[in-house]
Amino acid sequence: MINLSFPIEVYYLSVLFYGMTFLFSLMKTKRFCIIFLRVAFMVNLISEVSGRYLVWPFCNMFSEPFFLPLCLSGTSLVLIGRKRQQEAFLIVPLVVLFSIIPVFFSEGYYPPFTLMSRSIYAHLFHFCAFVSHGLLITGAYLALLSLFLRIEYGLIYRLVVWGFALLCTAGMFGMLWSYVGRSDVISWNHYYFHSIAIWFYYVGFLHLHLTMGWDQKRKALVLLGGAFLILWFDYLPQIGGIHAPGVLNANLYRLY
Repeated sequence: MINLSFPIEVYYLSVLFYGMTFLFSLMKTKRFCIIFLRVAFMVNLISEVSGRYLVWPFCNMFSEPFFLPLCLSGTSLVLIGRKRQQEAFLIVPLVVLFSIIPVFFSEGYYPPFTLMSRSIYAHLFHFCAFVSHGLLITGAYLALLSLFLRIEYGLIYRLVVWGFALLCTAGMFGMLWSYVGRSDVISWNHYYFHSIAIWFYYVGFLHLHLTMGWDQKRKALVLLGGAFLILWFDYLPQIGGIHAPGVLNANLYRLY
């Protein structure tokens, strides 16, 4: 039996710090907002690294709800480092929202359903896929806000391009993982079809971006559609139903 109470309890602590970050952002105290965001990011990182260490060499394939806040907060910190504090602070509510969801809804750290998850390519595939989802969701979120606030569209486009690049990289590692495990570069299952559907959707967006006549509002709506696909195909299946009796009970997270 593997007891995962430590990474889960540390994750709960990161949620608290994310909440404090949001509070200070509302109070317009930027210095404390940045400090608590950095602390929350580091605590979330400790939770993620310790959780993966405990299940190593298996890949924790269904932990995106716990990883996504780390990616979103990391994106916010990168924007702060690049002197884009307005956009960085706008991401904070999104970070808090996605950090709270696993506390109430996540099924937790699933046991790996296949021995092939021990492959290093499984780890690289899921890491790239999770980070790409974070960047694409952030891009869609800022695109929505750009309809009401003054946000540079070039920043949104760069987030989407980097997210798409990592999505392509994830696909490459996924094919290597499948080839090593099955001697076939494609695993014909629903997860593959979901991933390729998302990939083709963003291929279409990047082509439409070059089409004259597509204004910022239409592009924002298309990006929202992409975020919906990611949440519907990849995120929602990992959170399950609400588990109110088990909220804040880290002992529920065990692998046998």
